[in-house]
Amino acid sequence: MKVRSGTVDVPTASAGALPAFAWREVSIVATVAATLFLARIDRYRIGGDELYFLAAGRHPSVSYADQGPLVPLLAALSDYLAPGSTAVLRLPALLFTVLAVVLSAVMAREFGGGRLAQTVAALAYATTPMAVMQSAMLSTFALDITLTATLAWLLIRWVRTREDYLLVAAGFVAAVDFQVKWLIPIVWAVLALGVAVFGPREMLRRTAWWLGSGLLAGSAVPILWWQHSNGWPQLAMGAVVRDEQLATAGLTAVPWTMIQVTGAGGLLLLAGMWAGLRAERFRPYYFLIPMIALGLGAVVLAGLRPYFVAGAFPGLFAAGAVYLADRGLSRLGAIVSGGIGALATAICVALVLVLPLPESALRQPTDDYAQIHSRSLLFGLDGWDDLVTAVAETYDRVPPRQREALVIVTQNYWQAAALDDLGPAAGLPAVFSPNRGYGYFGTPPDTATTVLYVGVDDPGTVLGTRFDRTTLLTHIDETLGFPGVNRGVAVWLCDGPSRPWSVVWPDAMQLRFVDGTSRHER
Repeated sequence: MKVRSGTVDVPTASAGALPAFAWREVSIVATVAATLFLARIDRYRIGGDELYFLAAGRHPSVSYADQGPLVPLLAALSDYLAPGSTAVLRLPALLFTVLAVVLSAVMAREFGGGRLAQTVAALAYATTPMAVMQSAMLSTFALDITLTATLAWLLIRWVRTREDYLLVAAGFVAAVDFQVKWLIPIVWAVLALGVAVFGPREMLRRTAWWLGSGLLAGSAVPILWWQHSNGWPQLAMGAVVRDEQLATAGLTAVPWTMIQVTGAGGLLLLAGMWAGLRAERFRPYYFLIPMIALGLGAVVLAGLRPYFVAGAFPGLFAAGAVYLADRGLSRLGAIVSGGIGALATAICVALVLVLPLPESALRQPTDDYAQIHSRSLLFGLDGWDDLVTAVAETYDRVPPRQREALVIVTQNYWQAAALDDLGPAAGLPAVFSPNRGYGYFGTPPDTATTVLYVGVDDPGTVLGTRFDRTTLLTHIDETLGFPGVNRGVAVWLCDGPSRPWSVVWPDAMQLRFVDGTSRHER
């Protein structure tokens, strides 16, 4: 049967029985992936953003300048259950990655794929470098990818079953995702546009759709109020993220970046895109095309981060696997496909087992912002102990009478988060920073007449105020150190700010990340 939708006849998806779910095969793939990811879950030193999540969790709020409250809440929970454990901190990222692996198989089944297609889809996602990255550290994208894919699956399932609770569930998932990242309202709106253009338009006439939309809208109210009360910092974050991504890899490097993210499995993603446009069984799901196109356009044309489109990976892997299973493969095609799968698996296993590389393998200093990302992936972040030790030793040199009204102020939020998390054990006082979301955690008290300033640039320039006296006390400058952590960092003792901190702080706050490489010093 076909229903008229727009200018094309869209076949309705069959509501009949689906193929059996490949429990055994998918469970094996998911278990092996989870075991590999778990084996290295605490191999990387804690990251700067992870330290920031912990700090944000100690400053609970309905919103932050650069993200929703859910990831800081998870960080706070992990810190409560197992203080100092990076393994527990990263468990949500690992669990959401494994869920995406299973979801790829579930979507293949929803498209009518049998055991082979389901297993291939699960294996394809599990062996992408994106999955390796997603499971390695707690991040907003680790949750957002899987939640976006879950939203797509719920709508795909509704097309087949017309069970309206799925639309309400989709709105709930979107509402949860909005507490992680703030792209999901755009995704929701683009999905609605896709339904209006390609069908099934009946979806938009269902009360359940509007109930789901209401859940998403309702979840946004506290965040929007916070943003309004704090000058809408998120509106400026888009440009900051774009500048950082272009500094990491320019537009000309986007194809190579996408290859690095998808690995050999990228060929199956391309097959999924082709299938979505050409195969008859996928015509009821054309409403997903604008969402995928928007994500690709944001990455390729706007220079945004590759994971902005990764929420489409499970669905595309599923579509590609089902399409190839439908067509069948010649003997040569089967051999080639098996070789590609083996290559993808080998790359994934190698990444998990080899990374991070030992610090002794680091030979070249990190002099450019573009090297920050690659160094973080290859070696992880380091230098936190050097930073805390240097600041603690400097603090101990300050006369006791000056310490009574002393606070620490850092130039970037990584430094502040590290000193906030690791500093109390070293006897350090309260830490503040005007950088990124940290600037909204609190303002130094006006009674703080002495500041121990940690940064890569002059304190007067960064903080926008003069001091009666500034004294450079310490340089932290390891040749192979991490910029902004234990390379290119200075500690200054500043006495007598010319203006109260309550006046200085709003002007000093900035969203740009200051890392200390030549990008910021030119």
